[in-house]
Amino acid sequence: MSDLPSGKRLVDLSLEEKQRFLDSFDYVLTDCDGVIWNIYGPIEGIAQAITQLKNYGKQIVYVSNNSVRSLDNYNQQFRKLGHEVAKEDIIIPVFSIVKYLKSINFSGLIYAIGTKEFLTVIRDAGYDVISGPDEQQPEVIRHIISVVYDKKPVKAVIVDYDYNCNNTKLMRAQIYLQTDPDCMLIAGATDHRVAVTPEFQMLGPGYYVDILENISGKKAKVLGKPGYLLGTLLKEQYKIGDPKRGLFVGDMIAQDVGFGKVADFQTLLVFTGGASMAEIHTLENDDAKPDYHTDSFADLGRIVQEVQSLKNKANL
Repeated sequence: MSDLPSGKRLVDLSLEEKQRFLDSFDYVLTDCDGVIWNIYGPIEGIAQAITQLKNYGKQIVYVSNNSVRSLDNYNQQFRKLGHEVAKEDIIIPVFSIVKYLKSINFSGLIYAIGTKEFLTVIRDAGYDVISGPDEQQPEVIRHIISVVYDKKPVKAVIVDYDYNCNNTKLMRAQIYLQTDPDCMLIAGATDHRVAVTPEFQMLGPGYYVDILENISGKKAKVLGKPGYLLGTLLKEQYKIGDPKRGLFVGDMIAQDVGFGKVADFQTLLVFTGGASMAEIHTLENDDAKPDYHTDSFADLGRIVQEVQSLKNKANL
């Protein structure tokens, strides 16, 4: 980023500053839920903004922490916006986890806490995965011990969203991690709260990761936002030599702005999801604040229009 002001509201920039802002990045890496769409459908003006950014020469990459959605579901959502997206430009934790496992030539048994879709993707990638138990267990300690201490040679425990996560699953993961010093703890999404609407947020899987880190003494390798490993994979995949040439857009401060900072991208916070201007004001550390903020991702399209009009006039 050049001499642009920090922490600014995009629409308050002068026209010259808007042009410098647009010319300061080549990649728009953006969250999906709460930014591109919400539970009611596509957010107004997003489809046009995506088109305008592409026409202006920007490459758009979609980086979500939501592995609950299938790839087909993501594609359906983008088609509602009138856009086709290549598979490699949809980045979700389960895809990043598979890529990471391949990069280290992992070949052991995996115990995973996640949705059926999440487990299917890992299995389809050729890995041996066990999960569960999903059934209610008798409240007898001897029985529980036999379930969680099964002595299987698990070499990686992977944790992501699981709407059916239970105490037995966490204890089973704990035993695998503690009985084998070489057993890795890998996390997908680490959100502590999941924004359904700006007013309603639910418990996220980050607390499960915290529990397992605390009980096992192992630090999770995080392949979702705001994990450092995810940033490394993205920069390698898209050959982003200068991270400041990437703009990360999100609606959550901890996961999205936090990830942008870890990856050294420029950061833009939008207020169509889980964050508000009031939350920015509560941040004591300036390093945790977004470089820019605006009401909606759609504002990027409007800025492109303004800057393009300025360039067209200059060419007259």
